Amino acid sequence: MASMKHVHLFRRYLTIALTLFQSLISCLFNFPILIKIADSFLSLYFMIFCDLRPVTVDLDDGETTVHFWISGHRRISRPNLVMLHGYGGNSKWQFVHQVSDLSKSFNLFIPDLVFFGKSYTKNADRSVEIQARSIAGGLKKLGCDGRGRGRISVYSISYGGFVAYKMAEMWPEMMEKLVIVSSGVGFTQQEKTAEMTKHGRDCCSKMLVPKTPMDLRMLVKISTNTGLVFVDWIPDFILSQFIAVMYEKNRQELLELAKNLLEREEAELHVISQKTLIVWGDKDKVFPLEHGYRLQRHLQNSRLEIIKETGHAVNVEAPTTLNNLITSFVLSV
Repeated sequence: MASMKHVHLFRRYLTIALTLFQSLISCLFNFPILIKIADSFLSLYFMIFCDLRPVTVDLDDGETTVHFWISGHRRISRPNLVMLHGYGGNSKWQFVHQVSDLSKSFNLFIPDLVFFGKSYTKNADRSVEIQARSIAGGLKKLGCDGRGRGRISVYSISYGGFVAYKMAEMWPEMMEKLVIVSSGVGFTQQEKTAEMTKHGRDCCSKMLVPKTPMDLRMLVKISTNTGLVFVDWIPDFILSQFIAVMYEKNRQELLELAKNLLEREEAELHVISQKTLIVWGDKDKVFPLEHGYRLQRHLQNSRLEIIKETGHAVNVEAPTTLNNLITSFVLSV
């Protein structure tokens, strides 16, 4: 009897141990713990090595909160540089290759666009204008009001370029210089339709707001010239965790932002007054290089720099070259 009792106890403890082990494995694979850890390390990197600190700003509309990373010690000798990210994640993940270098030359202001990262609004507007108003409103509360040392230069990439261009149009007194990288600013409705047809209408939403590891791999493949082959070797469960952290919380809002951007009828592109640097990868498959040439012709006070053997994600494929172009352009008299 005693031995049978011991067998039953052993089976019970073994069952408990197996259940706990199964729960642990399930947590590792299903809960995005690995990406959460990586995200935390990125925050430490921003704070310790780049002298940046997180700041959350509530706007006067009572509906919008904008999250920034800003330089911890702003120096009067350095110009203010705002960095606006695109659709591929939040500001930390998009600019991780650039902030260390740029923080040495500029007072940085790096917001999460609304519905990305920790920025959010209750406003039902999904236009580029609401993004521009939110970022400009947050910057004004942080002292960038366009007066004296409160003027800014803006470096923007892809979707961030639409926002930056609208800010330059609406608040010319605030913005001194503008850098636009691989952005479809000024695309006509016909061109938008042609691009959606090329990649497939559903493909565009899958690229901008990936739902599966296959969608994410497609986004990387289309956005880069090299294709970043290592992504093919990353297990699906890790890519799924990345998608869960970056896109799931505000998936519907992100899809609505993309829909508004792709389907809205654009008025004739306003000619902005700011000195503008346009940067393009010659292998861009998202916004073809000819659009960079056309944008440069539209803006007389601009110049175009082309980076060879580089796709849409210039910030990932050629961050050092891009940093050098931004620094020399903004710091030049």
